Amino acid sequence: MGMSRLSIWVRDTSHPCLPYQSTGHSWIAIILTCDLQPLYFGAVKNGVYPLTDPGKAGGRVHGQVDVPPGCYIVLAVATCKNIYTDMAMVQACCNEETCVNLIPKSLSTCTGQIITALNIASILGPGYAPSSSAGKEIPKEVISRAISALEELGKHLPVDTILPRLPVSQDDLKKMAEKERK
Repeated sequence: MGMSRLSIWVRDTSHPCLPYQSTGHSWIAIILTCDLQPLYFGAVKNGVYPLTDPGKAGGRVHGQVDVPPGCYIVLAVATCKNIYTDMAMVQACCNEETCVNLIPKSLSTCTGQIITALNIASILGPGYAPSSSAGKEIPKEVISRAISALEELGKHLPVDTILPRLPVSQDDLKKMAEKERK
């Protein structure tokens, strides 16, 4: 059986076509199997693979690692441990190199995504309300307080002008909910 190679790049948030160069952060790739188990193979220990190649600002932003053919979930965290990327699902085919491009997320983007998810749950109603791991519905007043707290936090964060918020308005969500109920 042949091996596959993942070529993992962390891209720059301000310029996603370029390798990460905003700071000198070095990145660690997290590689999970498609059933969310850490990969243990070769240079990947407990799902962790430190990237090896430096970018323009000096931090390690790229690396290539051999893996068995298969489906993987890949993300990266900066060594300062407060910056991470979105996850990417990757199909690594036998005897091929697969490029994985990861874009870091800002706290502003993360809070915006959480607010959108909570709004969707509260507007679409009980059938769509987020639930705890115990399967209990989260009360609407708790969702409302969470949204308010995240919106307050957002007032103190730099606005992420590169990665847009989801283009779904409250009115759009209400229309979707009405359509779904019919």
